[in-house]
Amino acid sequence: MMKISDHSDKQSTEVTRAPTGIDRLDEVLRGGIPVPSLVLLLGDVGTGKSVICQQFLYKQAQMGLYSVYLCIDHPPEEVRENMRSLGWNTEKLEEEGLLKFIDLFLGRGYDYEYICSTLEKYIKESNRFVVDSISSIAFIYGEKLAYDLIQKIQGWNREGRGVGIINAVRGMHSQSFEVALQQACSNVILLEMKENGRFLRVVKTTRTSHMTEEFGVEIDEAGIRLL
Repeated sequence: MMKISDHSDKQSTEVTRAPTGIDRLDEVLRGGIPVPSLVLLLGDVGTGKSVICQQFLYKQAQMGLYSVYLCIDHPPEEVRENMRSLGWNTEKLEEEGLLKFIDLFLGRGYDYEYICSTLEKYIKESNRFVVDSISSIAFIYGEKLAYDLIQKIQGWNREGRGVGIINAVRGMHSQSFEVALQQACSNVILLEMKENGRFLRVVKTTRTSHMTEEFGVEIDEAGIRLL
């Protein structure tokens, strides 16, 4: 699939933005995610991180942008099945070459070098990508290698001028690693599970302002909604 140019002329001061597919979140981000940029989606288990990733990528593919889901925690067939359950028809977009699922499921026994080279290839050539998740890589190969990989992903994405989401599980790592992830990524979205439900807050953005309030999160048959 040939990469599509979707960024503004370099002389323009206006920030090009990528809609997330979640209307209220786009309002929080003042119109969407700046292009290019890397977003860290850091959240507790069960808060809807992967659904946000899938909703974002589906929206971008629908807009005609080459979108790649790098499947590390779960095999592609499981990701597709979950998206279909939310009413998102991936088959048509895959046939058109706009949406691709890359099998890097760690249960297959892929080595670290293969994972890195595959990530590099697809991050550089795509308009939009999701890495789901960096947490499994850190758990298997160690936090130092995972942090080094995040830095490489930043470089590859700058070269490709795309937008990527890095999924990470809060509480699965050392505090210093989680802080380092937040420092490395240009945008950070935090998802928390509390006694009274799920909540989302934008912690950090680059090249845009954002709302600082905390929003409730609901997952229904159409995906993620902010309350």
